[in-house]
Amino acid sequence: MNDKQVKPYPVRLEPELSQWVKERAKAGDRSMNAELVRIVRQAKEAEEQKQAA
Repeated sequence: MNDKQVKPYPVRLEPELSQWVKERAKAGDRSMNAELVRIVRQAKEAEEQKQAA
């Protein structure tokens, strides 16, 4: 990441998705934000790998 401060970005999740993220975050000893960032990064990397193939 860079040195610039990240702006907050509110995310509205359906209750089922919110609970799923909370459970994953707790299992990984991370915040919900950290878990969402992890999930989005994984999706981005998977998409980039698929495009490179």
